[in-house]
Amino acid sequence: MRGVAPLLLAADPIGMAAACFVAVTAVTMVGFGLATPRERDVNRRVAALAAVQGAPGGFAPRQQLLEQPFMRRVVAPAIAVLGKAGERLTPRSQVRLLSERLHQAGVYAPLALQGILAMRVMGVILAPLAWWLLAPFNPGAALIAAALIAMLGISGSGMFLAKMITNRREAIVRALPDALDLITSCVEAGISFDAALMRITSRDNDAGRELREELARYLSDMRMGRPRVEALRELSRRCGVQDLEGVVAALIQADQLGVGIGIVLRTQSVHLRMRRRQRAQESALKAPIKMLFPLVFFIFPAMFVVTLGPAVLRVIDTFARPGL
Repeated sequence: MRGVAPLLLAADPIGMAAACFVAVTAVTMVGFGLATPRERDVNRRVAALAAVQGAPGGFAPRQQLLEQPFMRRVVAPAIAVLGKAGERLTPRSQVRLLSERLHQAGVYAPLALQGILAMRVMGVILAPLAWWLLAPFNPGAALIAAALIAMLGISGSGMFLAKMITNRREAIVRALPDALDLITSCVEAGISFDAALMRITSRDNDAGRELREELARYLSDMRMGRPRVEALRELSRRCGVQDLEGVVAALIQADQLGVGIGIVLRTQSVHLRMRRRQRAQESALKAPIKMLFPLVFFIFPAMFVVTLGPAVLRVIDTFARPGL
């Protein structure tokens, strides 16, 4: 019996590879966990102090924990633990890039970064587990399921985040010309640039919500004492929209050269309206080409079936009965 397991592993190289992968992953995660004993000691002491001190009102920390919602009591700590493990296994440059992409998508939640890293860790863990569970029944289906789980866990969050960034940038591009017209009107009426932005961000409607959020964050940076030029550059970098980058560059240049900001805003407003008209014309010219494929593959076959189908059936019936 002792020699049966090595023979089975030797006969099944895929199983041996999966077992080695699981073993290496487990040893790596345990090694990273043992590499930070000081952090575990600090967390243990904080938990002990919380248990000794209790909470105001005579409630123990355990009772307060049980009164919290399930998402905050169970899901959030699990995401935090898996996110920390994923952060240790991911290069810092990739973590920094992922954080910047989250900001470009308009996601500033504290657990957003840890949630994406936790999804990647879960994909790495669940893929070999799914293969191990399904391999005895259907090895091919088990391999496909493991590949799909790994792909969704590692790349699914990145694709969803890229879609969010694209949609947000398109919304900012659509809302920028109208918002710039309003800012220009306010500035030409004698209101300062920051006060005009406050009027824009105070509007409560769904149109241009993404742009108002970014302008509100710019005003927040200004209230925190950040220089105007630095706050504008951060706004441009955070949005990643070419039209907004041109407006920000013109505003920074006007601020440095002492040019009137109203003239700059009026020029940029005219330029953005022209760009919007050109994009609309470009979309109109692309429409016939985009309609060609549905026409050829879906509409034309149906039309041929409706128009030529009875004639074809009549011809077939005629040749099938030549004596009549």
